Amino acid sequence: MPRRCFVAGDIDNFKTINDAFGHDAGDIVLKTFAGILKKSTRASDICGRLGGDEFLLVLTHVAEDNIESTVNRFREQFAALSFDFEGRSVDVTASFGVTGFDGNELREFGALVRQVDQMLYEAKRAGRNLVCSSSRK
Repeated sequence: MPRRCFVAGDIDNFKTINDAFGHDAGDIVLKTFAGILKKSTRASDICGRLGGDEFLLVLTHVAEDNIESTVNRFREQFAALSFDFEGRSVDVTASFGVTGFDGNELREFGALVRQVDQMLYEAKRAGRNLVCSSSRK
């Protein structure tokens, strides 16, 4: 059944990039990540920066079987990049949390954000550069 899902994406160890190479380097990483997310979503989806280095996506009409593979595609595209800062090649990854709901379910926005954040932090605790989904639970 097609679903809607909330996806939270967060750049792994982002503070380290800002601390080591400055905020201009951090801005490049943020813009690149945002570009991948925007390019990879459809007009019916919502994609925006939630704050800091965390982004929130609302994906519509996604088959439950495809949610994790779709989000893993975002993760893999970003992880495949390498940034050149001060003559050093820097690899950056991102972690994602996913929670889904049926289109006819009434869900409170704040509750969905809290649930997807829990999945995101689970991905961080499990080692980063992962997708954790509440649909697997």
